[in-house]
Amino acid sequence: MRLNLLLVPLVTASCSVGSASQSVSVAPPESCLTGQIFSVGTDFAPATILRLDGGEEAHITGDRENQIRVLSGTVVTVCGELTTDARNVSTIEAQSFELRAVDGMTAYLGTLQEVDGGWQLNPERSGAPVPLSGVPEQLREAEGSLVWVAGNWEDETFSVKSFGLMERS
Repeated sequence: MRLNLLLVPLVTASCSVGSASQSVSVAPPESCLTGQIFSVGTDFAPATILRLDGGEEAHITGDRENQIRVLSGTVVTVCGELTTDARNVSTIEAQSFELRAVDGMTAYLGTLQEVDGGWQLNPERSGAPVPLSGVPEQLREAEGSLVWVAGNWEDETFSVKSFGLMERS
């Protein structure tokens, strides 16, 4: 009987009806979702979608949306407030994000820096600098810029196979 009493508030909360524009919080204040980024819509009405492994989708909003949209096709972890409206459309207001993969390769996002004749990437989020090898001249010219690098770990350094420049938000 005690189990039934605990489920009543959950059933009541999940069955409440609101207007289509009303959002109902379904997660803790900050949730993190990982999936592939898709830039959809038109120039006049762009949208950024995070598609999870199970096929579920969450619309991305917030100050970081434009920066995330540029990463269309990549795998990203997005953290922020997750809500679901009455039509069961999920939205995450992106407060932070972390690049995970580009074209199936491990990827990192951060500021490119030369240190003692070598190169490293200082992650956008917290974490230790990523020592880089195989940094092409074109990427070296972007020292101090926000960049993403994709590749693989070889010994103690991350071997750069692909890269891109980002605008800071």
